[in-house]
Amino acid sequence: MKRFFLFSVTYLVLAMIILFMFRDAPVAQLVDSVARTKDTVSAFVKYFPYLAVALGAIFLATRQFANKNMAKEAAWAFAGCLIFSTAFTFVKTSMPYIQPFYADVLFANWDKALHGGVDPWVWTHKFAPYISEKAVATLYFIIWGLPAAFLPFIIAATDNDEARRRRFVILYCFVWIGLGNVVALLGSSVGPVYYDRLLGGERFADLIGALGSSGIVGGKIGVVQDGLWRIYSEYSQSIGSGISAFPSVHVGVSTLTMLYLCERSKWLAPVGIAFLAAIQFCSVYIGWHYAIDGYFSFAAVLGVWFGLRIWANRRAPETQISGQHAVA
Repeated sequence: MKRFFLFSVTYLVLAMIILFMFRDAPVAQLVDSVARTKDTVSAFVKYFPYLAVALGAIFLATRQFANKNMAKEAAWAFAGCLIFSTAFTFVKTSMPYIQPFYADVLFANWDKALHGGVDPWVWTHKFAPYISEKAVATLYFIIWGLPAAFLPFIIAATDNDEARRRRFVILYCFVWIGLGNVVALLGSSVGPVYYDRLLGGERFADLIGALGSSGIVGGKIGVVQDGLWRIYSEYSQSIGSGISAFPSVHVGVSTLTMLYLCERSKWLAPVGIAFLAAIQFCSVYIGWHYAIDGYFSFAAVLGVWFGLRIWANRRAPETQISGQHAVA
């Protein structure tokens, strides 16, 4: 996990270079970020009770408890998580200045065509009478936020399998940087909820109406959505800010979490699968993503995970042979 910490520091340095290359008044942006440090730390501290519950659940399901070495690894991972989140925010808020939003018309048309000529959000809102806005907000922000912000820490604190730790930390970085930065630049888009604000017209006016009827607009989710657009419009930034629809980092993180839970325990596997399905559904329901944003992320994370497994299996015999020669 020390390598993850060092990688996070490097990522932060690169993020600051990007900030100075593409943003106006980069010094002011940095000063503003420092001024918000207290709020950032407070946001992380609020997660501590949820982290305790998550760690306890994994300990009970796997019967594997932390030791001194794991505690040291967890400390490195926690520091890395804080730095990593800051770096990602710098990059994500700078992305529209590198590649302006351009792909929404294309993605909206593909999404509709793929789902029989009907926008996927229409199907999800058939369940609106049975869905609580508060429950969706809790799932989408708090529960999802645990693996999103702290998965390397959770892995370090609960897992002494070095190969698995390495594999999922690599996958974690792929989700945030590979999908959330690189691919997101290639498919720069804002998503259905911001479509009309960006392009004008009433392409998703019915969605906005449905979000109002279901309580999303007036609830926490609506407040966050408006806040993100305001931050984007004011050329500002705060931890977790930035707009990017394709591909879905929410679904990418959920797929990563599902795979990890499935590897850890048969008791945790159903939780991971249900979590992934719920996040994909909610991403479309609240208008944050086109359905294809999630489909792409799921396929990409699954493919990289499968590739890492194959690489690890091929490398294992070589490691064993090297160990035997060393002993001889």
